[in-house]
Amino acid sequence: MTEAARQENEIASRVQASILPGEIDVEGLAIAAQMLPAEVVGGDYYDIIPVEDACWLAIGDVAGHGLAAGVIMLMIQSAVQSLVRLSPQASPRDLVCALNGALYENIRKRMRRDEHVTFCLARYTPDGGLVFAGAHENILICRENGTCDNIPPKGTWLGAMEDVREVTQETKIQLGPGDLMLMFSDGVIEADDGRGGRFGLDRLRELLVANRERSPQEVRNAILAALLRWTERPDDDVTLLIIRCHGVYWST
Repeated sequence: MTEAARQENEIASRVQASILPGEIDVEGLAIAAQMLPAEVVGGDYYDIIPVEDACWLAIGDVAGHGLAAGVIMLMIQSAVQSLVRLSPQASPRDLVCALNGALYENIRKRMRRDEHVTFCLARYTPDGGLVFAGAHENILICRENGTCDNIPPKGTWLGAMEDVREVTQETKIQLGPGDLMLMFSDGVIEADDGRGGRFGLDRLRELLVANRERSPQEVRNAILAALLRWTERPDDDVTLLIIRCHGVYWST
C-alpha cells in the first residue's frame, strides 16, 4: 500500500468509526454489535436509533473501499438519522426509497461514481413487531424453541437506479419473548480460510442456534472467535448486530 493510499484508508477508518453508535439502551431489547474493519476499509455501516414507541435498526455495506466508501457511509448515516427522527413512525419502505433518491443524486450525479449500497432498514415496536425493507444479507431469527428462520429482505441495491419504489417491498415478522435475531454483513459469510473455503451462512446459522441461550454479547463473541479461527485476517469489513427480544407489551 502506498503512503497516499495508507493515508486515505486511515481517513476512511476514522470516518467509519466516528459514525457507529456506542452503547444504547432500548426498552425490550438486549443488543450487542461489533464492526471489525478490514485492512482496507470495506464500507460497512450499522445504526441503532431509539425513538418514541419504536427502535430503528439499520445495516448496510458500500460496494467499494477506501475514502469514497467512507464518504458514502457518512451520507447514509446522516440521511437515515434525519429521516427517522423526522418521521419516527414512517414506513421503512418509504424511507428506503427516499434514501435511495439522495444516494443516487450524490453518488451518480455529483460524485460521478458507480458505487452502490446493500442496505436494510427495520422498525421494531415494543409488541415484538418488526417491519423491514431493503436488500442486504438474510436476517436470521432463532426462536426460543430452537428453530431458526432465514429471512431474505426483498429489495434492490441503493444508489444504482434513480427510483426503486417498484422493486422495494416491506416484510413484516413477529418476534416472541426470548427470540434472538442476527443481522450481519457479507464479510462474515464470505470470510476465506486461505484455501478457497468460505465461512458460509450454514456455519453462521449453526453457531447462532448452538449459542441461542447465551446473552447477545456472548453470542457475538462466540461468532467472532469462530470467524477469526477460520480466517486470520478478514479481507472485508465484518459486522454483527445481535438482538434478544424481551418485549414490553406482550399479549396474554
